[in-house]
Amino acid sequence: MVAHSTHKRKRSAIRADHARSHRLGRLHASLYTWSEESREELKEAIPRHPFNFALQVIAPHTTEDHDVVRALRDAVKDAGPGPCIAQVSLSLFLEPRFVAQYVRTGSLYALSTTCLDTQDTVCLDGRGMLVLSLLKDTYQQLGLVGRPCRFAHGASGRMGDRKSGPVSRYMVELPLCDPSFVPGKRGYERALRCLRAWDLRRSAAGTASHTHGTPATWSMLLVWTPPASPNAQRPRVWAPVEYDALRSVRHLSPDVCLNIHSDVWVPASVDICQDTMQDMWSSLHAHLEWLGLAMWPSPRLRTYDRCDHRIAMYEPPAPSSPSSFVQMTVRGFLTPMLLVRVLECLWASSLPWASLTVSGFADAPIAWASKYPGVGLALGSATALPEGMHDGLNAAQRARKVRRKSHTRRGESEHGFFQTGENGWTILLSPPSRKREGAVALIESVELDTHV
Repeated sequence: MVAHSTHKRKRSAIRADHARSHRLGRLHASLYTWSEESREELKEAIPRHPFNFALQVIAPHTTEDHDVVRALRDAVKDAGPGPCIAQVSLSLFLEPRFVAQYVRTGSLYALSTTCLDTQDTVCLDGRGMLVLSLLKDTYQQLGLVGRPCRFAHGASGRMGDRKSGPVSRYMVELPLCDPSFVPGKRGYERALRCLRAWDLRRSAAGTASHTHGTPATWSMLLVWTPPASPNAQRPRVWAPVEYDALRSVRHLSPDVCLNIHSDVWVPASVDICQDTMQDMWSSLHAHLEWLGLAMWPSPRLRTYDRCDHRIAMYEPPAPSSPSSFVQMTVRGFLTPMLLVRVLECLWASSLPWASLTVSGFADAPIAWASKYPGVGLALGSATALPEGMHDGLNAAQRARKVRRKSHTRRGESEHGFFQTGENGWTILLSPPSRKREGAVALIESVELDTHV
């Protein structure tokens, strides 16, 4: 008789393999009524996606859209200089004067210009959390405690068909705004020593693409949103980062493109509120499909399109009519404050409907900011949070959960580049009219098990 196999596979492992191989991502939708409370909730939800690369605004072409387009252009152009690319050493982010000037005051966003799938990546999420996404060799030499990346598991199993093998990437997070992470503390001094030694090794090995002396530096995108001034009518979208330690600074201006597409099928209205849940999701899915085709723009939307029925068949959401729509695209290192300004312009307009779609950087280590930054970190704790946690657990239960899951925190959202690499969100605005109630839909594109 054939001996029994010693390779035991539980049903939970089989289900996990099936989920990894088939479910590459998901959409998380939130529906709101048209009210001031909903607008404030959306303004608080936008900063959860810190690294934004492209913005697309689509609205029907009417007599009122000229004022909206002018307001959107002014919001981008009047912001002045802000985003830049510079050579930065990692120890700069731990320098007390730099932290007090930019990290603790306002929101500083930084992202290294490296590839997430093959290189080490560094980012600063705007809330004082320095995130290092490291290869396995780098992590073993660095000397700081981190955790395995969720999406960086190698092949395993007899046939190599499973994705639960050795970890190839690790995440290290340093809470720069934590009261315990200050000069003189052991955690701070150890982190500073390890980061300086890492840059020295990169300089000696010649692996840094831009090295100016010793130690090596990183090519990073930087943008800073200053705190709101009590005398200013509106908070500034961004401000330039001026510091002596920055080298080879080059300011970047966002690219603004405006297109008007005519002779296309355009929905007359966006009816999100339906009688049943199934009809509501069907209507929302139909309008999202139309928006996806409009962003290309696809020839299937043309009124005179006569394609072979065996190639593609598409029917726009009802009611639709031959008309035109406006597409405004902004590309650059966009801050959440700029996106909030665009949302306010669209909310105050008299358009029948509008959509706001944002795409993130494909090489950002994180896609969505954590609900509770600093919880379960080896360096620092959650004492830097402005308000308490509301997860329904006490301190003892939360500590046991953190230990059991190897410092994987609830609400944490890592960017799964190894699955789809897609991250972003869409806001669909449907103002109230005489025939329907107003509603707003927020659709977030997330990876598997990364959104709570």
